[in-house]
Amino acid sequence: MKRKIRYLIWGCSLAITALAAIQSYFIYNTYILKEKEAQSAVRLELIRMENLINIDSVRNAWFVHGNALLRARGITAAQSFFSSGAPVLSRKVAQYINSNPVLHQYRTVYQVVISKVLLESPSGQTFTLTDRPWFGSGQLYGEQLVIHDLTTDNNINGGLVRNFTSRSGFAINGGENSILRKMLGLLIFSVLLLGVVILLFYLSIRSLITQKKISDMQTDFINNITHEFNTPLATLGVALSTVKERLAGQPDAVLDNSVATIDRQQQRLRKLIGQVISHTAGPQQLRLHRELVHMPAFITELLGDFKLSSPQTELIAELDSQVAAIKADRFHLTTAIVNILDNAVKYGGGQVIVTTVAETDAYRIAIRDNGKGITESDQSRIFEKFYRAEKGDIHTTKGLGLGLYYSEQVVTAHGGNIRLQSGTGQGSTFTLILPR
Repeated sequence: MKRKIRYLIWGCSLAITALAAIQSYFIYNTYILKEKEAQSAVRLELIRMENLINIDSVRNAWFVHGNALLRARGITAAQSFFSSGAPVLSRKVAQYINSNPVLHQYRTVYQVVISKVLLESPSGQTFTLTDRPWFGSGQLYGEQLVIHDLTTDNNINGGLVRNFTSRSGFAINGGENSILRKMLGLLIFSVLLLGVVILLFYLSIRSLITQKKISDMQTDFINNITHEFNTPLATLGVALSTVKERLAGQPDAVLDNSVATIDRQQQRLRKLIGQVISHTAGPQQLRLHRELVHMPAFITELLGDFKLSSPQTELIAELDSQVAAIKADRFHLTTAIVNILDNAVKYGGGQVIVTTVAETDAYRIAIRDNGKGITESDQSRIFEKFYRAEKGDIHTTKGLGLGLYYSEQVVTAHGGNIRLQSGTGQGSTFTLILPR
């Protein structure tokens, strides 16, 4: 049992770990998806802004002005013009981003960089300007996302400014916090779900351990109490034998009847204690002494003995005439069938019908009574150890709740199974299916 609990703990721990890993994987994928959605939304708003400020016209104007400066004032003036940037445009872009809810939410930084520009003076002197910030709302750090590249055609109207290439890009500086805020509900639900699973796992293991402790205490109690009962019973048996010897040859109806009553009750108590000891064993602990049992004769003899002990019961035998034999333990099988017959009589069965059917690979024994029946809620537990259908402080029917449990263990140990069909006020039918 301890090994099973250990395996259960390991299995549940692995399952919880797998669940946590799967949740983390889906949360991560959700975060990536939200991040891409944010980038797409920001990119769309920035494209709208570029159309609003007409970035193409700005580039063309700079190209024309740079050419004019290069011709009129030389390469130094043109170099200073392209290197100084466009602060007016930068302020305009910053105002737009701050006023746009999407761009402001993600703390967007936008920048246009002059990737390359070649200046050539009329005298043949050249200068190349590369990666020079032009205008935008700030410096780009970390992951930079490109919106598009723009290149002006060379040699327009004999221009001296060539390879004027610029790149507009952006970065999202506050995307993580915004995305996590949007995913807050999912994160809380995932944590709560994992917490509930862990709590249920803990409660299940604790309940299982508690049940095991109770089962061990119950077994220890049964073993101890039956051992303690055997000592006074042995003494009572010796004393009873002595009394019988003294009364031999001295007929006394009252004393003989009293001694006989004591003897019967003492024997009954011994059998009850023996049943408690043997019934607490599972099917794997039952030691079967199998022999070839001819079932028609066996059932006929068993029903004859039972009829003597319950003469008030109408016992009907509908036995298969086919000669059939199975390998079985005669003692345990007898006790199992008698337990079911006893239950039929105890719970109001005035008529008991026993039917046998010999099949190719199995032998069926059906025991049907006309008693008060078993409720549907009790049927699922009727074969449990110490379970009794009647509840309350007083049981109108005496018993230990072990008879049906033992019967099922015996049938299972033989490799068969037992089935129940019943209903309130409809009687009960127990069918024992034994392999041939």
